[in-house]
Amino acid sequence: MAKKERLSEFNRGNILSAAKALFHEKGIAQTTVDDIAKKADYSKSTIYVYFASKDDICNHLHLEHMQLHKEMIVKALRESPDFPGGYFAICDAMARLYETNPLFFDGILGEIELPQNESESVLVQIYNVGEEINEIIEEYIKKCVAAYNIPLETTPLQVSFTLWANISGIITLANRKEAYIRKAMGISKEQFMQDGFVMLLKTIKGDAEL
Repeated sequence: MAKKERLSEFNRGNILSAAKALFHEKGIAQTTVDDIAKKADYSKSTIYVYFASKDDICNHLHLEHMQLHKEMIVKALRESPDFPGGYFAICDAMARLYETNPLFFDGILGEIELPQNESESVLVQIYNVGEEINEIIEEYIKKCVAAYNIPLETTPLQVSFTLWANISGIITLANRKEAYIRKAMGISKEQFMQDGFVMLLKTIKGDAEL
């Protein structure tokens, strides 16, 4: 990599790090490009050299989060390829992902803006990573269905989406309602999540023996 390219990557990284810190501290809506420039110790014009807008910065951070999400799922299934071991490994990986980056965790269930053309490179990349994650989980479900004769009433892709939605929802609810869960149910958020994951698994496997 040439010196100019290294400098460009360094500056882009600094801007993204500053933006992420401010988004966590103040919220995305309350953070301005001026705030990001001040935090990163760059001029506002320099920010626009590397990113078209605050939305562009958000999209790049969302891409980072999606890539991390994919890496964690791949690692979880590599270490626990069987069923239900892989299922619980995915649940645990996603729970850890929330702990490390709750702000962008909502993006897992949020609307992914479909790119209108190839020039919208970051949106294309986000979309492609999302499709790769879908394919990984879909293939895992297909293998589990074949190995354990699990009856499916719909397609593996729809099961994958349903899993994604329910696992994410359990994790989000556990973290946002932690105080209530502890007071009303007398259990920790970790126990609430684990119980939820088990209940979800039972609905997937039906009468199949694992």
